[in-house]
Amino acid sequence: MELELRHLRVICRVADTGSISKAAASLQVSQPSLTAQVRRIEAVIGGELFQRDVRGVVATPLGQHVVGRARALLADLDDLVNTSSKYLGAASPLRLGSISTVMFASWLSRLEQELAGREIRTQVDPCGGLLTDLLAADVLDIAMLMVCDEAYAPPCPPGIHEQKMVDPEPALIILAADHRLAEQTQVKLSELADETWIVPPAGRRDGAIAAQRAACEAVGFTPNFRYDELGQAEIAQLIAAGRGIATCAPTIDLLPGTAVVPLVDQALQFRRVLRWRPERVPPEVVATIHTAFTETYRETLASRIPNYPWWDPTPSAHPVIHEPH
Repeated sequence: MELELRHLRVICRVADTGSISKAAASLQVSQPSLTAQVRRIEAVIGGELFQRDVRGVVATPLGQHVVGRARALLADLDDLVNTSSKYLGAASPLRLGSISTVMFASWLSRLEQELAGREIRTQVDPCGGLLTDLLAADVLDIAMLMVCDEAYAPPCPPGIHEQKMVDPEPALIILAADHRLAEQTQVKLSELADETWIVPPAGRRDGAIAAQRAACEAVGFTPNFRYDELGQAEIAQLIAAGRGIATCAPTIDLLPGTAVVPLVDQALQFRRVLRWRPERVPPEVVATIHTAFTETYRETLASRIPNYPWWDPTPSAHPVIHEPH
């Protein structure tokens, strides 16, 4: 077997996700098939690229070298395709990244209407840190992120621009519908001292856990985090069963058997931002992407408001939506 570009994409995806199963799902292949493919790639390279640990798979020193070179080769290939398009009089594809969100399909549909005729290639991931890395590596042109306090958020790399779209976005607490606090219009963070907190997807990499821990410790307790590396379906089941609580955005789909309540004084908050490569995305396209997102956000939020009895009496829990610069 000879190495091909598809093999480089496979090992990069495994490294990005830190999990064979997650990489297989994103590549739409079975886990055994992907495992066998990685083994064949390792046979060609001549050594082990990944090792298992308690959190999934991590690259070996050889794997780090190969993944780094693979990223560079793939970025060069993308650059070849993108720069060649100008000789054909066609716009290069827009490489759009986004954190996982219930708004993605609606946002993308709006974008495809606004940028009619422009191919949009997408990558969705729960990890804003990973998307930021892909921007820095010139694998993405622009990405929508949800980031926490500045001290903990993945920093914006040199040369990458950032613009806020929703700031602040107060974090809500999602808990079981029969929880003792479910009927409150607001709760104090200190009232959650005895709760079990479910670790958010990509929370460690994105700084969300550190930000939550700092906020909780500021009011006198250290949160008990559990249930790491879960998908949204498993998180919803645990919350509905009263096994834990989690933070969520105001745009969340209200899940069966759960309720959401805001925190007093915006004790935890996030912001939605765009990060982009200015040499790839001109200001007018950034403004189009920004506007398409905020319009989608407003529509999604409006559909959720009737489910929130605390909305009218709690204006401090309302997100602040910003227009493009």
